[in-house]
Amino acid sequence: MESAEKDKEALSWFTRAWDDYTNNLPLLLPIILTQAALSAGSFYLLAHFHSLLASAPYMFFVITPVATGANLVYIKIARGGGARFLDLFSAFPIYHRALAVSLLLGLVTLGGALMLIVPGIVLYLMYGFSEYAVVDRRTGVKASFALSAEITDGWKSRLFALLALIALVNVLVPDIFVITGQLKAPSASLDLKPWTVAASALKTLVFLPWLSLAMARAYNFLLLAPRAVPAGNESRVD
Repeated sequence: MESAEKDKEALSWFTRAWDDYTNNLPLLLPIILTQAALSAGSFYLLAHFHSLLASAPYMFFVITPVATGANLVYIKIARGGGARFLDLFSAFPIYHRALAVSLLLGLVTLGGALMLIVPGIVLYLMYGFSEYAVVDRRTGVKASFALSAEITDGWKSRLFALLALIALVNVLVPDIFVITGQLKAPSASLDLKPWTVAASALKTLVFLPWLSLAMARAYNFLLLAPRAVPAGNESRVD
């Protein structure tokens, strides 16, 4: 696929994702609100115990599989149907694999970032769809990373634009949950100023679901996209 065609396809991930979002809002709203309510549990634990360790088990046992299950919701919506509210909890039957993939992806990305920022970004662009593969294809840990590396080959620059936008929304748009203080004894509070509440609502209910659907569009497309044939291996699709 030529560079201009790749750019056009990458742009379509955003436009088609917006159609996915508006057409599936009755399904998305309860899923988004449920996920937000569950995520608030880790904030409560941190605020109550003033310790990240107190909230860590809840994040591992609840937040991580729910976030992975949400990926399947977006994947199915982007495919044109079949998504259900219960898909939000679809990662629990494969919890050990979902957690292993998420933790390894975080460690690999962090390791690359500690060397230099760029290697961390590249590694995440390469392996980021492992969290999609494990819940969509029910692949093992190694196979999830291998599939992600295969389908993202040649598309990292286009995926970078999407991931950069997600990062900007997460960093620049405020949340009502505010965590301050040292890592050893953090403090948690609520910021309920009208601007913060409005911005946080748009972030949670509109921007992040739309961009998550764009990621799902990218994943679905790359699964089926033709890939180059390595020299001496004519059995692969051109």
